Amino acid sequence: MCQEGGTFDRTQFLIEEWKTVIETQIHFNEMIIRARTTGVSVVMAVYGAAALSIGQYPGKFINISGSQFHVSAAIILFGISLLAGIFCMDLFYYYRLLLGAVERGEQIDKAFQGYTIGGTTLFGMTTLISKKVSKRRATICLFIFYGIPLLIGILSFIYLSCFYCVEVPSRV
Repeated sequence: MCQEGGTFDRTQFLIEEWKTVIETQIHFNEMIIRARTTGVSVVMAVYGAAALSIGQYPGKFINISGSQFHVSAAIILFGISLLAGIFCMDLFYYYRLLLGAVERGEQIDKAFQGYTIGGTTLFGMTTLISKKVSKRRATICLFIFYGIPLLIGILSFIYLSCFYCVEVPSRV
């Protein structure tokens, strides 16, 4: 980090800072992808367990406050709750970590806009990516990503709570 004679090498320090910011962006993005794919996969498996319980136990109902619900409705409700928890963790924690890292990258890009070494322009990648995928667009994609399994769960829960019944064969 020091040049001969003990002077501080600002260029090397700047490049190391920029590399750290980019690595942090990559790390937070990987954390988000892992949380989303694992979380939604588990929720869909829970929904699958609910579907399986309908086939395996068509007559298994639970009584809640005088109303009858198929046991799979409770399983679906568990899946929806799990999805809501994963969504909140993603939106209010992981996503904000990534946005912070991106913001720092944009600060570096702005501060050193047009900075060149040997005719090569440095910096600017974070700003270019941010222009292509705005925060608004990323947020919309986030809500769609979680909204589709949420909608599946809600519709399944409504069906199971309001319309599902088992026909009892009549005895002759």
